[in-house]
Amino acid sequence: AFDHRGGRLLPLDPVARAKVKEIVEVINSVTQQLQNSSVMGMADSISGKEVLGNEFRKQAIMSGLSSVEKIVATIHSISSNGGASAAGPFATGSFGPTLADACLAPQLYIVRRFGVDLEGVCPTLVEIEKKYNDHPWFQNAQTEAQPDAVK
Repeated sequence: AFDHRGGRLLPLDPVARAKVKEIVEVINSVTQQLQNSSVMGMADSISGKEVLGNEFRKQAIMSGLSSVEKIVATIHSISSNGGASAAGPFATGSFGPTLADACLAPQLYIVRRFGVDLEGVCPTLVEIEKKYNDHPWFQNAQTEAQPDAVK
């Protein structure tokens, strides 16, 4: 998809494609749903606030992002330490964004609302996020760039 616009959301290479899907699934199954305020409100309500939704949310999101950090750091480490080729700047070592990047970028943006220390726990993801900020796909998708954004 989007070959004519400078990228493929799913790489043709089966190993790279599997890595994209692995990252997407970690985000999908661990971090994304916990950023939903109604889900955390329900957890507080059912538990009589014993779960402490925001603290639970931070710990669970950090667990998921730490898993993604390990996957991504390994990819970038292998490529920069004698792998077949140097890693590109995106999550799976590609030179253009993939579905993994499309799923990861909003997670990195929103976790800061919950006081998550990304720099201390996910340094590779923070470096990758800097590349997102330079790419037009991500610039155009930022909350502040939307026509209905509160300014």
